[in-house]
Amino acid sequence: MARHRNKRLEKFKLSALYTLTLCSRGPSEDHSRIGTAGFSRVVYINEPDRHQVEGFNYPLNGVSTTKYNLATFLPKSLFEQFRRVANFYFLVSGILALTPLAPYTAVSALAPLCVVIVATMAKEGVEDWRRKQQDHELNNRIVKVHRGNGNFEDTKWKDIKVGDVIKVEKDNFFPADMILLSSNYPDGTCYVETMNLDGETNLKIKQALEVTLDLHEDSKFKDVRQTIKCEDPNANLYSFVGTMEWKGRQYPLSPQQLLLRDSKLRNTDYIYGAVIFTGHDTKAMQNSTDPPSKRSKIEKKMDKIIYLLMSSLLIIALLGSVLFGIWTKEDLQNGELKRWYLRPDATTVYYDPKRPALASFFHLLTALMLYSYFIPISLYISIEMVKLLQALFINQDIEMYHDESDKPTHARTSNLNEELGMVDTILSDKTGTLTCNMMEFIKCSIAGTAYGQGVTEVERAMAVRKGALLDAEIGNGDRRDKKVDDSPHVKGFNFKDPRIMDGNWIHEENKDMIRDFFRLLAICHTCIPEIDPESGNVSYEAESPDEAAFVIAARELGFEFYKRSQTSIIVRERNPIRNVVEDRKYDLLNMLEFSSSRKRMSVIVKELEGRILLFIKGADSVMFKRLAPAGRKFEEETRRHINEYADSGLRTLVLAYRVLDEKEYNEFSEKLNAAKTSVSADRDEKIEEATDSIERNLLLLGATAVEDKLQKGVPECIDKLAQAGIKIWVLTGDKMETAINIGFACSLLRQGMTQIIITLEQPDIIALEKNGDKHTIGKASKQSVMDQIEEGIKQIRLSQHSSESFALIIDGKSLTYALEDDIKFKFLDLAIKCASVICCRSSPKQKALVTRLVKQETHKVTLAIGDGANDVGMLQEADIGVGISGAEGMQAVMASDVAVAQFRFLERLLLVHGHWCYRRISLMICYFFYKNVTFGVTIFLYEAFASFSGKPAYNDWFLSLYNVFFTSLPVIALGVFDQDVSARLCIQYPQLYQEGVQNVLFSWRRILGWMLNGVMNAVLIFFFCVTAFEDQAFRQDGQVAGLDALGVVMYTCVVWVVNCQMALSVNYFTIIQHIFIWGSIAFWYLFLVVYGVINPRFSTTAYMVFIEQLAPALSFWLVTLFVVMATLVPYFSYAAIQIRFFPMFHNKIQWKRYLGKAEDPEVARQLSSRHRTSSQQRMVGISARRDGKAMQITRETELEVQE
Repeated sequence: MARHRNKRLEKFKLSALYTLTLCSRGPSEDHSRIGTAGFSRVVYINEPDRHQVEGFNYPLNGVSTTKYNLATFLPKSLFEQFRRVANFYFLVSGILALTPLAPYTAVSALAPLCVVIVATMAKEGVEDWRRKQQDHELNNRIVKVHRGNGNFEDTKWKDIKVGDVIKVEKDNFFPADMILLSSNYPDGTCYVETMNLDGETNLKIKQALEVTLDLHEDSKFKDVRQTIKCEDPNANLYSFVGTMEWKGRQYPLSPQQLLLRDSKLRNTDYIYGAVIFTGHDTKAMQNSTDPPSKRSKIEKKMDKIIYLLMSSLLIIALLGSVLFGIWTKEDLQNGELKRWYLRPDATTVYYDPKRPALASFFHLLTALMLYSYFIPISLYISIEMVKLLQALFINQDIEMYHDESDKPTHARTSNLNEELGMVDTILSDKTGTLTCNMMEFIKCSIAGTAYGQGVTEVERAMAVRKGALLDAEIGNGDRRDKKVDDSPHVKGFNFKDPRIMDGNWIHEENKDMIRDFFRLLAICHTCIPEIDPESGNVSYEAESPDEAAFVIAARELGFEFYKRSQTSIIVRERNPIRNVVEDRKYDLLNMLEFSSSRKRMSVIVKELEGRILLFIKGADSVMFKRLAPAGRKFEEETRRHINEYADSGLRTLVLAYRVLDEKEYNEFSEKLNAAKTSVSADRDEKIEEATDSIERNLLLLGATAVEDKLQKGVPECIDKLAQAGIKIWVLTGDKMETAINIGFACSLLRQGMTQIIITLEQPDIIALEKNGDKHTIGKASKQSVMDQIEEGIKQIRLSQHSSESFALIIDGKSLTYALEDDIKFKFLDLAIKCASVICCRSSPKQKALVTRLVKQETHKVTLAIGDGANDVGMLQEADIGVGISGAEGMQAVMASDVAVAQFRFLERLLLVHGHWCYRRISLMICYFFYKNVTFGVTIFLYEAFASFSGKPAYNDWFLSLYNVFFTSLPVIALGVFDQDVSARLCIQYPQLYQEGVQNVLFSWRRILGWMLNGVMNAVLIFFFCVTAFEDQAFRQDGQVAGLDALGVVMYTCVVWVVNCQMALSVNYFTIIQHIFIWGSIAFWYLFLVVYGVINPRFSTTAYMVFIEQLAPALSFWLVTLFVVMATLVPYFSYAAIQIRFFPMFHNKIQWKRYLGKAEDPEVARQLSSRHRTSSQQRMVGISARRDGKAMQITRETELEVQE
């Protein structure tokens, strides 16, 4: 046992170091509420069955995320289906078909509805079954649970109860919310990854109560019987209030003892915990709310079209019923029958001339059933199928696969495919979205001397702003990518300077300060070393990418952080004189952790020589004022370097130290220990006072600068999106200077662009803030923001006739006032007139509010893209949320509609897949309504021809199968495969994307145009067919066409016309489309033959009509050919005239492609230039920068000529 314990001590990494921040908090007001409403949970540790005996009905640990179960699937799914107005309409029609009023049999009416409903329910069922399988896998995971006498047995998650004691081992998830009792570390600490909860990959440190630290072995739990009282289940991840009764005493519990379900145990061999919340009571499940339901604008518009068709249907049904009532009243006059074939003299109700009003009402019901074929019954299910296949193609696109992270693009919902082709504004996070969120140590300032020869992306962009490298950069598009590829092999380290590398720092003038600078980087951190047993290489687990970059930099420069124990740190320092590596041990006395309020972190160590050192690093805003007078020797140079680094887009920290004498340290230690053990309400203030007293009189060492590099391809992607007319807003938490420089680096800002900066960092506001009158400050700040916005609007208005471009830059404090109700519309008016918008220091709530403002007031499609938990609100608020699966976890991805690995994939996602999906869905819906209007109008015309008698022109099953078999597959193929131009041309001609933004393919004009085309086709088909067969004999024996033959001829013409119309509309034929189009026509003939030979009790009017009557008649084939050609001539003529004289942009590209010139860069430039509107001239990106430079040179040349 002793050997095992020694091994544990050897592996110990970072426990007692956090005694300052993780020590038990004193009693708070919340703990006094234990036992009251909201704080009533009682947990008996190791006695899970006792809860039920005492009346506590706690749920088991099994969870269910399914939408249905066996009992609710049928009623709930049916309710979901019949919430759609079209489906409800068909249900009512089907019920009415059971009455004698029906113009067709009930089976033929209900069968298609059943097919559609069953197919949709099956899809819902499959999706829910997958959720059930995921739940099953989760609920059946295994964990060790104490079952008495110190024995821990493997138990399924779903069988865990409140009160169970659980042993969780390294790299496993916690199965329920638990209170940490102990771990393999002597002081009860453990490391937890909460990526599944808050998206953060950095490790959190948890610590057990001191009284339970002895429970570090299985046998120790044999007689444990304690009680926990705590808050009731709630969704707050970051707060917890409770008490543990241990041997008659109460000990307060805080979030530091709480282990949450779905968190993972990291860098800890095992922990023991007591379950307090199970199943749906856990905080993870309390937070698992469904994302907001999003519907595309096209889908919403489609509902309006359905309402329009239903209104039209009702109007023509009323019209027909009124006319039918009038004619019925006049049917029997003076004993003579006008419409004798209806036998009004022998009818009961339907054609009774004595009761025309009642007959008219019954006819209205019949007509509503008969005209139901105006509504495409298979529209919804067809669109869902098409969108699923489109999403599959997006997921399988190898061009959007990121090889380094092995992550493809994933369309997490298919409801918004077409919205991807209609995006007007992109609202983007910066860190981790435009940048990599992978910090690299690139520069530093030590003792007033700047080191580091690396060139950042921002510095490169700044050089371009000054005119340098412009031609080279634009002329060689691979320059930047090559720079990325040639980056150093060591991740996190991009530092180059021979003056201090390879031990050369020993020759520098301030070599002692350089040595202390590197030692500080190697010691002052919270990283955890991981040593590879095979290679001996050291890797680091860090709480942030910055921390890792510092430790890696120290290692690469000869100061390797190697090992950490409970009381010491070992650094391997390379002795440059003797050229040997020496292990140098530092006794670790205290660690004062970083926090957002402190903005600094420090450690106190003792050298072997006996010196006690305080190493500290922090933000310049708090560090410089803590320097001792003797420590300010290099302050001026360091400040200048920090400003230069900030201008280069780098993140900076100031490093300093001080030497403590034994007496001073002992006084500090006593003061800190007294503050930690205090139980008074001001305990935290006392701790802060103690730390503040020691972190003063510092000696400045220098500053670090790390770069969060731009992701590969970001400037090029932004350039293409800007050429496509998409506005790009950046919403970031960074300070204004950094955001502006990143804006230049990625070409959102450019030379010559007028910057409208709205900020409250003004002398008058700063002076007011010193007075502290909040009301006066707020009023003056709001007025200042209003004045700056109005001035910006005025500035743009004065230059509206020029080609000047504007960029709006606003800080978070100003944004708070700009988003208030009485200002936000002016702010938005200013923002949409600018080429780019950058919001700095934005909080997550402000990001969401800006997104909501743009979406609701512009009524345009917005897309938000981010990678962190702080972007979730923005992603859910936007029409489309795109999550980047980056270094900040999966929270953004889980809240997104589409997940991508890199920002640059937006280019192909929007310009290619977005354009295709928008075009396909738009054309598909228009065609659906066209083919149903064509079919429905022929029914209406025949009924009018038959004096609105309620008799359909077609056989019952002809009516029912029209939308299911004879016209559905070609339109599905259109929605999946059609392309107006290739993917390469979509990228080469980004202005093509504006067809979706302006919604030109699904405007009311285009929709009504398709419907008018359907009406014209129906009129031509009906009158040509009736005229051809009304009086003429069409068979050899002289027989004329009856109703059955006329109906088949009309139906045949309709099938041919709508499928040939599809063939004319397709831009990109595949073998599948040929099979579906011509196969649908062939299947109609096959069906006609097979159905016609069935017993006439079933086939009724279709019995042998094709084989005996139509097939042998040459006139049938000639009429079909003539009618189809004549019907398609109007559309063909319109399309030819439109393409020749009024071509759309895709028509122009298609013509250039036909001529073989589409891929010529000069042709593309000329075509795009002619197509671009004046409003699109004010764009951003590399191309705009190039054009702006060219215009500047042109103006300078013109001035020289004039002089």
